[in-house]
Amino acid sequence: MKSSQHVVLPVFYDVDPGQVKKQTGSYAEAFARHEESFGSELNKVHKWRAALKEVADLAGMVLRDRHESQFIQDIVNQVQNKLHLTALYVPPYLVGVDTLITRINWWLNQDGHTKVGIATICGIGGIGKTTIAKVVYNQNVHGFEGHSFLANVRETSRDCNGLLRLQRQLISDILKGKAHKIYNTDNGINRIKEAVCCRRVLLVLDDVEDLETVRKLIGSQVPFHPGSKIIITSRHRFVGQTFGLEASSGFADLSKMFEVKELNFNESLQLFNWYALGCNSVPESLMECAGSLVRQCGGLPSLLTINEKNKLMMHQMIRDMGREIIRQESPDIGERSRLWHKDALDVIREKTGSRKIKCLALDLQGLLENKSKRTATTLNLPKHGMETEAFEKMQRLQLLQLDHVKLKGDFKDFPKSLIWLRWHGFPMQSLPADFDIRRLVALDMRYSNLKRVWKDKECVPNLKILNLNHSHSLLKTPNFSGLPSLEKLMLKDCIKLVEVDESIGELKMLTFLNLKDCRSLGKLPRTIGSLVSLEELILSGCSTLDNVPKELHDMKSLKVLNLDGTSIYQTRLWLPYLLLKRSKDLGFSWAYLPRSLVKLSLESCRLTDDAMPHDLCNLASLKSLNLSRNLIHSLPESIKQLTKLDELLLNCCTELRLIPKLPIFSNSKEAAFKTQSPFTRTIISCFFFTSKQCGIFGCEKLTEVQDTFKLEPIENFEAQEIKRLFNVDSINKSQVQLYSFLIDRTRVATPQVLQECGIISTFVAGSEVPVGFKHISNEHQISFSLPKEKIHWFNLCIVFSIKSQPSDFVPSVCISNETKKMTWNYGTSFIGVPKRNGNTMLWLIHWPTTNFELEGGDLVSCTVAPILLSIRKLGVTYELEENIAYQHGFTHSFPGDEDATRNSQMDLTKGLLSLGSYENVKVQVCNYFQESTVITSPQVLYDYGIITAFHPMPFEHYGRYFGHHSGKAEVSISVPLNSGRKTSCLLNSTIVLSTNDDRTFEFLPCLEVVNETKGTKWTYSKHFMGIPETKNTIYWVISWNFRGRELESGDSVSLRVVSDLCVLEFGVDLVYDHELDHRPNSFHLLSGMSKCCNYLLGTFIYVLATTHRSLYRMQCLVKY
Repeated sequence: MKSSQHVVLPVFYDVDPGQVKKQTGSYAEAFARHEESFGSELNKVHKWRAALKEVADLAGMVLRDRHESQFIQDIVNQVQNKLHLTALYVPPYLVGVDTLITRINWWLNQDGHTKVGIATICGIGGIGKTTIAKVVYNQNVHGFEGHSFLANVRETSRDCNGLLRLQRQLISDILKGKAHKIYNTDNGINRIKEAVCCRRVLLVLDDVEDLETVRKLIGSQVPFHPGSKIIITSRHRFVGQTFGLEASSGFADLSKMFEVKELNFNESLQLFNWYALGCNSVPESLMECAGSLVRQCGGLPSLLTINEKNKLMMHQMIRDMGREIIRQESPDIGERSRLWHKDALDVIREKTGSRKIKCLALDLQGLLENKSKRTATTLNLPKHGMETEAFEKMQRLQLLQLDHVKLKGDFKDFPKSLIWLRWHGFPMQSLPADFDIRRLVALDMRYSNLKRVWKDKECVPNLKILNLNHSHSLLKTPNFSGLPSLEKLMLKDCIKLVEVDESIGELKMLTFLNLKDCRSLGKLPRTIGSLVSLEELILSGCSTLDNVPKELHDMKSLKVLNLDGTSIYQTRLWLPYLLLKRSKDLGFSWAYLPRSLVKLSLESCRLTDDAMPHDLCNLASLKSLNLSRNLIHSLPESIKQLTKLDELLLNCCTELRLIPKLPIFSNSKEAAFKTQSPFTRTIISCFFFTSKQCGIFGCEKLTEVQDTFKLEPIENFEAQEIKRLFNVDSINKSQVQLYSFLIDRTRVATPQVLQECGIISTFVAGSEVPVGFKHISNEHQISFSLPKEKIHWFNLCIVFSIKSQPSDFVPSVCISNETKKMTWNYGTSFIGVPKRNGNTMLWLIHWPTTNFELEGGDLVSCTVAPILLSIRKLGVTYELEENIAYQHGFTHSFPGDEDATRNSQMDLTKGLLSLGSYENVKVQVCNYFQESTVITSPQVLYDYGIITAFHPMPFEHYGRYFGHHSGKAEVSISVPLNSGRKTSCLLNSTIVLSTNDDRTFEFLPCLEVVNETKGTKWTYSKHFMGIPETKNTIYWVISWNFRGRELESGDSVSLRVVSDLCVLEFGVDLVYDHELDHRPNSFHLLSGMSKCCNYLLGTFIYVLATTHRSLYRMQCLVKY
């Protein structure tokens, strides 16, 4: 198991893991028999015992009281998750193929690791070759280092750039999505050879028609790695020697051919019953009908399928059958209703067409390139080209395809009944004036030489689709006035197009407009705003487009807008209605984008931070936003307004550093912490669940996604904090390589502290577990018993080297409570990479036990998954809660919003309650004045003599500090006697607040202080208030400076909190004879002003003078 580096998943079926580990019960009896039988070889039995103990320590699957069917499904899901495999779809009912599948599987494993093998699965069309290949692929793919299934090779290879697409897929599959761009098939063959020469691969080429296609796809003399296997499905018989592979790979006797036979009657009937009736038997009343249908099928499986795009697909057998029916219409091809390929060419060349022809399809270029290779006779093309006269008799012709055909003559007698016309490569510069196209519904003129479609206005009242893609000579669009029914207009890659006719506004039925890569198009007509039905507008790649009319706002149906690679921002003429640029500080507004937008793409538009909007409330319907390849450093807070957003693409934003907390992460975060079973809890960064929803590949400077992960240089942490977090006296600060699975990039920097999912970790150079770790092992697993005291956190040190390059397998650590059968898994989104092979690094982890279920005496194990890593040593220690010391000493470092009073001078905060830092935390602060919230570090606010802060620190930290505390919203105290001397005091309080949801409350929280002895009352309301996260707590800490006779010895004082939030605890303490700042009192009483008003005025003027900023908000401090 260890030598082969296999992943082991123990399955405990009707047995307890503890029984396996301790080898009691039936295991004790079995080992007793073994020891008796192997008396002279007890070492072997001891190894068996040790192996079982080790297996029992692994996190596995335990049946217990679950249903077996669900248990089996859970095992399948676990295995697929560990292998990161997605099985190919296979029809649910397989009949008559088991024996052949078994034979192919046996062949695959014959000398499997030493020789290259190639097999052909052959048979007539529709017999089930592809299905058999998929089953074999699914069952064996886990045994290979690389794998690829190329479907429909025959059809795909005929398409434009089809071979190139197949090569890209093959390379991407083998390299697990890390394929580089390839530019031609020769380059692709070289890349394929590089990919397959160094790893065992399973390659399936489905539906191969000829050997030349395979040679063009992967080349000849391919240096497959020993143990690789190639499977080809085809109607023809191929063997390995045919590919010229044996000289380099040594196929020898591993070349094999498997022929698929037709189903017998009973098997065909069984298959029909499953698909038609959903059962294995057929009612007696239907037997005769079913039997007749099965006989007609001739032993072939179902020939109609629905693909993954929900389209009905016709099998080649049905297509061939249809063509045969047409051939039987007449021995004279000119008298048949439908013609294609060579038959169509012959009729046009010989002018033998008739009124019976309704459909004619001819792709002359494809026929010359492909069909001639399989045609017994040569293609005799007319020396002077084909003539329009050949179509004069085809007056009932409705569907016509003439790809790359040149016709001579006039069109006055050309068929006038055409409904669908496809003429790729149309050779003329405009449609002939005598060409009657009035009945057309679809006109496809891709790759044409058109400079203009028609000279003046053309009336085609039924035309719904006009496709002019790749017409490189087109200068201007046609006049659209005569096309009232047009629904789709395609002008992609019309590279010389400079003008869109203003009549486009008359297309009231138009739903789709594609102008992609029209790189000469500089503007759009203002009438485009009249396209009231338009749903999708594609302008990507229009590199000179620097302005879009304001009327776009009027397009109430527009759902998709693509502006990738345009110049709308680069030239500063950026959508004048979009770029309402008031100043650099205020940014710009996208207020005039249509509210109906669901998808907006602005990739490669050179957007910067100052171009990002402050308000996106008008895009409340937006579900997809693409900002990839822009120069932004961070996302604006306004993006949180996009509550329906489920896709955010930020790929290759190389300057991006911060992503705020977004609604898109809420569901995925729940998934990241989802309990997979009652006994397992998995902690993985939510980005592993949102790869489709949030793309950040290539964002090499990204260091924080709020509430997900954060990277900080280790220099930002004090040595004492590092020691507390990682139980080390010092850290090697030499630069290290850190690979991110999220962005697929490696950065080189000093050690970074990673915070994700409540766990803090770092990677540093080193080879030994530091002194102070209680438990150390030379294996990837360690077990120990817990002390009686409560554990506050675990510290782990993993000494590792890399045994393979970072891939899709995420390094993970699990902590298991073996006593309670509970497991917690943590999968990191980063991994340190040693500079050289064989070098080691330390992975230091600080793992709080907040959600752990641990008790004294529990047996706990820690395991590191050794898939990507070679574990040299593993160290674990823990901190008992009673040993944690909380120091009080405020640093006066107030990070956060500039609008907070962080610049108040130090002497103003002398009376501040001393606070100790509690890890690296964030709190949510609500600004009632601006009606907004911000996630920030704990803020210290100086409000006219009262200093407050919000912090998620456990209440027991304060409980030891405060002299008076209560579990309710009111506390009463007495000011101690003080020898009759006037007392100046600082009243310090902490209030523990909680809530059941994240909503912001409209009622301003306030604190009331009443001197019951003097009958004096103070009320303090804040416009800044910390809001706890759902079902968590937040701590409102207040330091209130009382002077003179306001509070004197012996006074009875009561304090009460008024808030919509739930008050869990309330603590109060007094500090006496405090050295007070004298400056606020330097303002003497003015005539007609109360002492309180004078105090407020003095404090306000002082704060205003010292902070050099205007009045933000007069807080409500009222003395009665």
